Amino acid sequence: MRTVDVFHPQAASNSAAVHASPQTTVAFSPDGTHYASAGYDGRVVLWDRSGTSPRWVGRHSRLVNGVRFSPSGRLLASGSADKTCRIWEVATGRQVQLLARQPDDLNALAWLDENRLVTVSQDGTGRIWDIRTGVLQEGVIFHADHCMSVDAAPTGVLASCGEDATIRLWDTDGSLLRDLPQAGHAEMCRWSPDGTLLAASCDDGFVHIVRTDGELVTKVGPYTAAVKSVAWSQDGSRIVIGAYDSTIALWDIADCRPLVRWYGAHLWPRAVDWSADGRTVVAGTFSARPAVIDVPEIPADALPDEVREITLEASVPTHGVNHVSAAGEVLAAGGDNGTIRVWSHRGATATEVPVGNGSLVNTVAVSAELPGLVAYGSFSGRVGVADAVTGRDVAAVQREHPVNRAAWSPDGRRLAVADYEGGLDLYAWTGRELVPGVHYAGHDGAIKDVSWVDADRLVTYSTDRRAHLITTEGTLIRSFGGHGELINGGSVTTVAGRALLATVSRDRTSRIYDLETGELLQVLVGHDESAKCAAWHPGGEPLLVTGSYDFTGRLWVLDPKTLAPLHQHVLEGHGSAVSAVCWLGDDAVTASWDSKVFTWTPDADPARPPAAAEPATDWRVREGSR
Repeated sequence: MRTVDVFHPQAASNSAAVHASPQTTVAFSPDGTHYASAGYDGRVVLWDRSGTSPRWVGRHSRLVNGVRFSPSGRLLASGSADKTCRIWEVATGRQVQLLARQPDDLNALAWLDENRLVTVSQDGTGRIWDIRTGVLQEGVIFHADHCMSVDAAPTGVLASCGEDATIRLWDTDGSLLRDLPQAGHAEMCRWSPDGTLLAASCDDGFVHIVRTDGELVTKVGPYTAAVKSVAWSQDGSRIVIGAYDSTIALWDIADCRPLVRWYGAHLWPRAVDWSADGRTVVAGTFSARPAVIDVPEIPADALPDEVREITLEASVPTHGVNHVSAAGEVLAAGGDNGTIRVWSHRGATATEVPVGNGSLVNTVAVSAELPGLVAYGSFSGRVGVADAVTGRDVAAVQREHPVNRAAWSPDGRRLAVADYEGGLDLYAWTGRELVPGVHYAGHDGAIKDVSWVDADRLVTYSTDRRAHLITTEGTLIRSFGGHGELINGGSVTTVAGRALLATVSRDRTSRIYDLETGELLQVLVGHDESAKCAAWHPGGEPLLVTGSYDFTGRLWVLDPKTLAPLHQHVLEGHGSAVSAVCWLGDDAVTASWDSKVFTWTPDADPARPPAAAEPATDWRVREGSR
């Protein structure tokens, strides 16, 4: 195993460099003196509101989706993809309780009072706990799809929402009070401080403000990107909204218009929270710590005529790797810090290419037909082609939505670009610019990945749980289903003359199909968390590498005739989820948000029983190579 370490020692010396990867959740303490953050690195961090160094750091074994303080501020609860909720003593950081009977990833939590807590899960259910004893109470919350958020009103009414486009109101004994159908999936719901209004951020581009009887008061928006998070001012007259356009905005509810908009290429506002005194907002970022934002005083009788625009500076960057791509001896990696790293041959020092506006690079694409050029796509919606030698952009276009994947056609003449809102566009590459062409919008969800089959066909992979084989004219040839959860990615190849499609899903499985007939050939089971990425061996060998949120890669050795798994080698060594995989010649490559890229050499004898994967030579980035 060779190691490419993308982390820079100078970042470690900075006291603010606490998170190694993006934050998914933030929360203020009730008195506003502290805030907490947690994220992909599994860390739970308590901060002083005015400080840049953490008070303490706790840990889960998987990414953390939610943190909330108890009503007194004495305790902090954190919910994780490791299926546990941990209760921490705020004063000391000591773990005082472990709640571990939820069957799936914990997505969110809320305190009912100082002794009771509700957690909601990826499986659509929620549980109410007595944290003194760790015992489940009888009430069970349920949704028809993933339950994404939960909140408790001062009146005692619970609200939950999720991907079934329904808000549900519950009594604290778990009995259902009311269904409030919504226009789209809801990512977060939050009660106003007096419990009379509920704000829900929905994927129709609005925050819906509703009464407890279900009446829609107003819709705040629209946004062109997904609306992910919302928080109320203490008097209930305003909200802040976090969206996937890299903005946080302050809105006045009565006038239903924005007053202040903060922009930062480093912002990833999956979560926002507002201090009780109204002076500070905290939000998640791609940097090593959350964004702490001063809120200007704007009297209700003196609202500005125009939105005040404020650009936020990034803190210490993280160096997590979001995607890798290889062709020949060239390996490229796209990172959280808004750069591409390119290794032109094995063991060489990397060339670092800053691209765009510093927004994280979500995808990279290397083509053997375009020496020295690397295509990329960013969270801010920028798509470009960079020259790895000069370190400059050759061409770029701006899209409205975050870019999930970019992939070159086999001849290097077209670039397929898939985005968060479910669009796929084919750009013609002239050698100097990207010219937009065919647009495909056949999915009901985001397109997470795309593969070229040949010069005339592609496969798209979507959160609607389906993969589509389409022509370059945008005609659907075949749809592949069967996964119980969203499809994160896939790969195509030909083995023994048969065209094959591999897909990986949040349901933890990999599926192999006959590309031409649609027949399901195999289901590969091994990962114990969502399977994130897959890549077939480029030479047509029956070898498939997959990566997962369980922090591991898997190298599958398959029978060339039946495609039944002969062996699966567990590729261990990453300290975070495996975000991307590819092949560099005959070596499998795994990349992670832990800032490392590993290469693995398959056993020359596939019939040999699997052994533990061991490191080969080190392949490390030198400090100062920037």
